[in-house]
Amino acid sequence: MERLGAAALLDTESKRYKDLGLSYMRLGDDEIVERLLADNSLLRLPLVRLGNAFTAGPAEATWKAWLGK
Repeated sequence: MERLGAAALLDTESKRYKDLGLSYMRLGDDEIVERLLADNSLLRLPLVRLGNAFTAGPAEATWKAWLGK
């Protein structure tokens, strides 16, 4: 969360996000963290780390750049 921010880890396209009606709410970072800790189905996946670099969600271009392809 420190590198990407809490909002980057929240999957705003997930069914669970929509079912909870979160798209109608303005959530601060603290509220997002609480919800992510309580319900991990709200996490944007995959979470990928290479050394000090980190991504949340599909980021194929970034992953290919990491691998030098």
